Amino acid sequence: MGTKIPITKQEVFTQLDEMLSEKEKNELAKGDAIEFHFSLGMWIRNNWIYEQKEEDVIRLAKAFRTDYIVFDPDGLSGKIIEYYQRYLKLKGL
Repeated sequence: MGTKIPITKQEVFTQLDEMLSEKEKNELAKGDAIEFHFSLGMWIRNNWIYEQKEEDVIRLAKAFRTDYIVFDPDGLSGKIIEYYQRYLKLKGL
């Protein structure tokens, strides 16, 4: 099993804030979410989605209003990036 993953938006945002540099956050805030599919998106899928306890991934999906019944790891990682971009923009980045 993988490591403990964040299961709320705030936990996700806090972990990403700690993990990413200011330059990366600025690029993310100004870019298109799809640009990050194979970088940050892949990291999210590998560390927070694949190889995790199903109940943790379900909670993560619900935090980002993703319907787990039609669950798609790419869709969930994309949704997380989109919400994080909004969060960064609200912070003024």
